[in-house]
Amino acid sequence: LEDIELAEDPQKHPGTASSTVIVHTPPADSMEDGFASPSGQGGLGARWVAFAGSTVMEQVRAVVPVCVFLAGFQILVLGQGLPNPGKVVGALTLAILGLALFTFGLLNGLMPIGERLGRQLPLALSLPSLLLVAGMLGIAVTLAEPALSVVKTAGSLIQQDQAPYLHYLLHDGQDLLVLAVAAGVGLSASLGMLRIRWGVGLKKPAVILVAITLAFSGAVALFTERADVLGLAWDLGAVTTGPVTVPLVIALGVGVAQAGHNPSPLTGFGVVTFASLIPVNFVLLLTLFLPEQIPHKGASNPSGGNSTSAEMDIVPGGEGDAGAWAQQTPYMETISGVRALVPLVAFMFLLLRVVLKDSKAVLVNVDLGQGRSVMSGIALPLLAAQVGIIVFNVGLTQGLAKLGEIVGGVMPSAFAPLPQVPGSPLWGRSAGIAIAVVFAFVLGFGATLAEPALATLAHTVDKLSKGAISKRQVVLSVALGVGAGTALGLLKVIMQIPLLPMIIPGYFLAAVLSVPSTEVLVNVAWDSAGVTTGPVTVPLVISIGLGLGKGLAAADGFGILSLASVCPIVSVLAIGLVMQRRGDPTGKVYGDGDRLLGPSEDYTHESDEELQGDLRPQRKHQRSSDSDL
Repeated sequence: LEDIELAEDPQKHPGTASSTVIVHTPPADSMEDGFASPSGQGGLGARWVAFAGSTVMEQVRAVVPVCVFLAGFQILVLGQGLPNPGKVVGALTLAILGLALFTFGLLNGLMPIGERLGRQLPLALSLPSLLLVAGMLGIAVTLAEPALSVVKTAGSLIQQDQAPYLHYLLHDGQDLLVLAVAAGVGLSASLGMLRIRWGVGLKKPAVILVAITLAFSGAVALFTERADVLGLAWDLGAVTTGPVTVPLVIALGVGVAQAGHNPSPLTGFGVVTFASLIPVNFVLLLTLFLPEQIPHKGASNPSGGNSTSAEMDIVPGGEGDAGAWAQQTPYMETISGVRALVPLVAFMFLLLRVVLKDSKAVLVNVDLGQGRSVMSGIALPLLAAQVGIIVFNVGLTQGLAKLGEIVGGVMPSAFAPLPQVPGSPLWGRSAGIAIAVVFAFVLGFGATLAEPALATLAHTVDKLSKGAISKRQVVLSVALGVGAGTALGLLKVIMQIPLLPMIIPGYFLAAVLSVPSTEVLVNVAWDSAGVTTGPVTVPLVISIGLGLGKGLAAADGFGILSLASVCPIVSVLAIGLVMQRRGDPTGKVYGDGDRLLGPSEDYTHESDEELQGDLRPQRKHQRSSDSDL
């Protein structure tokens, strides 16, 4: 209590600095000697080393199995070696180290700031101002998404004569494309906050939004000549729901729900669904405003088919060699990383210091494992995040993306003649296509099992359903859905099938299955697509698709991610409905009908004690009025 008084009113205590802050300190019996007294610094250092090792190993388990599988398929099935294997392995090592640093900075730097903003902004701002801030935050976090970098580097695999508008967006219109996606996520964040504040369920908004997005996509495909952008637009909806956007926006959503006295455990759901669909509309809208005659710098050949990769890599901002250094590794990745993270951190601190007038220092407890933790200033995690995103970008462009492009470029040799592969097709057309489809399914299934966010989602569902939907069932249903979607996406590229005829049945089936489902199941299913598109899966899948499209001389290889996003929605809803009818015919375990609880209703969800036991007393929560609070 004395610490709280010192932190809240330092003027009562002249000897107390104004930067005093409340932090959660570990129990006395769990303090490391090095944390409690100078005599044990060696023990604390050893724990830091063990913590760093475990953080790196977590990323190793997520990256290495998928990369080994890709390399094994390239060598054993396709009979081709890996060009520059030492360079690829070195770049993958950088990707692992960078991802470990970035994850540490995200959890211990960006997230604590986001949680503080989430607690204070809803109390300090009016609803319109809060929605504006949420939108601006959504824009800033999108620019910091690591997986967005692979889309920026995908332009060299697109032929201008086959997909002129897509080629333009990935070259000269790259900045406009990123801004359109960011604006879509910003609007998604604002609408998500509004939905949470009003206590509206996700079922009806999701179905309406899907209908609008599909109708808009159909209009672009049927009544314009810009259908080549559809695959990119739908894939970008999956790219935006990454490890930066979702946690920070959800942290703000928790604060909004608490300010509106809505303690439903479904608080954080819904934003991922909006952020998966609204950016699609923004990209399509941007496409409609592009000129009829697409200009292209450096494309001397009108067809664009003979443009070299060097010409394609030059973007606006420099003529010839003057700006070429900014497009080379590691300068390109450094500039991209700084531009992504610095504005986000500056904006968050601006909100803290200027809008909220919060001058207290931000300290975090870094969990070192085995009940040991140590306090750290915010500067170290933020520096780790900045260095991590730069190092990861280098590993992404030179390792993950290159590996995917290599495997995808040679994959057509399994079922079609390829000049650079003697004896192709290696397995005949039917058998080769079957092998490629099985490969895609295993890749999607295995990569999803390695996603840490999926384990978190499965644990939450297990608690909400009181074990009726087990953690294993959630993990397997999502992984099966992603595997099936990845296989369908690869088949779409191989057979050169338009995207809409494949994606419309998936979303139609998802909407139909949502009608009899309860609100908890709908929230979990529609958001499950977002947790599977991590910083490892996205670059590999996009690169394989683009490499495959280039090898087949197809217009593009986009669309795999969008199909890998809709299939887990269907699989989770289908399995959830079966389990719901089998073990909970009344629907009481699975949710509260078709909506979240309103501001005037009592919340008595029994599993909430387990889910948020450290945040409220171990009893049913009787909502209080504003005056009582």
